[in-house]
Parts: sequence; structure tokens; C-alpha cells
Amino acid sequence: MTDEPSKPWYLQLPAKLTAGVVFLVALTTLAGNLLELNDKRRVLEQPAAAADSVPAQPAQREPATPVPPADPRRVRIGVDRIAVRNDGSPGTTDWRFVVEADGESLFAFRQDDLDDTVDRNVAVPREAAASLRVAPGAVVKLTVKGWRGSRFRLAGGEPDVAGEGVLTREGGIAPIRVGAASAETGAFTFYLSAE
Repeated sequence: MTDEPSKPWYLQLPAKLTAGVVFLVALTTLAGNLLELNDKRRVLEQPAAAADSVPAQPAQREPATPVPPADPRRVRIGVDRIAVRNDGSPGTTDWRFVVEADGESLFAFRQDDLDDTVDRNVAVPREAAASLRVAPGAVVKLTVKGWRGSRFRLAGGEPDVAGEGVLTREGGIAPIRVGAASAETGAFTFYLSAE
């Protein structure tokens, strides 16, 4: 007939505080949800009440007709020539280039036997062009990336050289310097055209 002694009041306090906090959280959540529902109901009722209160009057002005957006124009971007300042190795070097428009690949091409020797340092690529749709008045960021050809390196990875330019609203493209931190890795000037 021994009764177990009850726990002292200070040991029962954490459980009672926890229950009180849970009750308050539930109560505030319920109140918040009811206020949000009331706000949504008011928003839905306002347009209907506003439509009923407007007296019928003839239109004073004609509604403005929206101006349809101008159709994008098709621009052909091409590489006219590449001026080689440093081909990145002794002798001639094979390179693979990618031209991007606003971060999207536009076209890629190989240019073999690039040479930085005087009188041999300009290359004219074949079939290095693609068409691009450009919204009227838009400025397009052009990026040129290049990878030096090597039998010992796998395709892909970070480019050896890179450079950026802009297709202006008027359709002009300034020469784009394409290179690396060190000119010995490769340095070129790309002359692009837009037609």
C-alpha cells in the first residue's frame, strides 16, 4: 500500500509549458488562416460591386489598341577572318571555335593550321556562319571560345581562349579579341559580320 510519490511541481512545468506553446501556435495559425480567407473574399467581391455601381454611359474615347510587337528579324552572323596574334604553339596549330549568342551555341567550326608568322597570320574560315533571330532593338552578346587541338587531350572542358563582343541594335559588330590570360596560350582577333 505504498503510494508512489508524485513528481514535484517544477518537474511537471516543462510539459505544461510545451502544451501551452503548442496550443498558442495552433490558435494563431487558425486566426491567420481566417484573416487570409476574409481578405480573399473581399477581393472577389470588390470587382462585382464596382461593375454594378458604374452608370451606363457612352464611351468618350476609343480604347487604345495594343501595338503588336515587331517580328524578330533574321540576321546571318559569320566569321569574315581571323587575325592570329599568337597561335599557341611553335609552328602551326589546329583550333576548334564555338560562337555563342546570349549564352546559346550559334555555330562551331575547325580552323586547321593557324600560323602567327607575318604574312600568314590571317585565316578566312569556310562555312563559319549561322542565322539568328533578333528582336528589333535588341542587343545580342556574342562570345567566342576556342580549344587548341591536341592528341593528348579529350574533347570538351574549359576553353583555352575566350572573348566577348556585341551585336548592336544597328547590326554592327566590333572586332572581338579572343585570348587567354597569357598570350602564349593563344591570341586572336575575330572579325564577324552581320547581314
